[in-house]
Amino acid sequence: MSYGSITVPSGTAILIVGYNDRRKSVVITNEGSSKIYLGSDSLVTSATGISVEDTDGKYTEDSAGTRMYLGDIYGISADSTNDIRYWEKL
Repeated sequence: MSYGSITVPSGTAILIVGYNDRRKSVVITNEGSSKIYLGSDSLVTSATGISVEDTDGKYTEDSAGTRMYLGDIYGISADSTNDIRYWEKL
């Protein structure tokens, strides 16, 4: 298990959780005041990423009965810097 926090800046994608072939689940919460957008590489933008709402918005992926995504997860904010929390279960 690993967990922590990271600051996702405006305008630049940053790695939130890296590739892990032992990943069983991942939760990413947005503690910031604007949406963030998630994608599989540093080219993610607000136009191409999966949005996570501001103030306790959450993205969850679990391997229960499905194939788990094991790759990198990047985040970017279009408006302001956001505090992001993550939890990865191995």
